[in-house]
Amino acid sequence: MEDKIKDVLKIDYGEVNDERGFFKEVIRLSEVEKQTGKVFNAKQVNHARSAKNTLRGMHVAPWNKVIYIVRGLAQVVIVDCRLDSPTFGKYESVAIGDENRSCIFVPAGCANSYLVLSEEADYMYFTDQEWEAGKEKSFAWNDPTIGIKWRLQGEPLLSERDKNNSSFLTVFPR
Repeated sequence: MEDKIKDVLKIDYGEVNDERGFFKEVIRLSEVEKQTGKVFNAKQVNHARSAKNTLRGMHVAPWNKVIYIVRGLAQVVIVDCRLDSPTFGKYESVAIGDENRSCIFVPAGCANSYLVLSEEADYMYFTDQEWEAGKEKSFAWNDPTIGIKWRLQGEPLLSERDKNNSSFLTVFPR
């Protein structure tokens, strides 16, 4: 990960491999709570499958998330959007998935996005609040204020929503 944003955790407990395959402990919530001081009780689990070069985000929610790439490889980007944070406007980027099978804890108020690097990827995330319309904010994935170094191969596949997002400073004026 590039910059260190408070409470963003890359979690990897290792795995056990043998002739049958592997066993992976993805997340131990007591460890997240110990490291961040935040209680995380999953309320909703989401699963998305996306094709290579799909870029989803930048989406900011008022709930905590745990992100895990079940299959494939993706560049996960987190941007600190908490106005009172000393790392406001900074980002972290890491490739997770088949290469390392880590997961990422994203604190409430931080944006997250991902770019699929493999032919296809299955992305799961757990939230500690149920989704509610109007609670999320979004900003442009390619905002020059943030300057994310994406691992793009050509133009990304974007939703209509993500094609039309406003600039970071319009959404989060300081």
